[in-house]
Amino acid sequence: MRTTNLFILRGRVGQAPKAFGKAAKINVATDRAWTDSKGTRQEETDWVTVTLLNEKVAEWALANVGKGDAVYAECRIADGSYKKEGETIYTTDIIANAFHKLDLGHRDDAEI
Repeated sequence: MRTTNLFILRGRVGQAPKAFGKAAKINVATDRAWTDSKGTRQEETDWVTVTLLNEKVAEWALANVGKGDAVYAECRIADGSYKKEGETIYTTDIIANAFHKLDLGHRDDAEI
């Protein structure tokens, strides 16, 4: 049986992408809303840092993506670890396999 490690993300960029080496990282905000048991509407924003390892995609994003832009990413989740001062530090990274800037118009006109 084949398995799939696929994470789809659609949200808005929180700040300009940052370069690191030949890659880039982008913070993306996703919103969710629900009504709690008392009937009160609740909202929450989750922030996800997406890593663009493909050099050409990273260069494009650094030149063309900015704060507030709507984006779509198909990602994989990668766990890792490293040693720091004798202690093992565990990491979870969101690595983009595909990354696109969306044209949704003005933020007030488009709902993500």
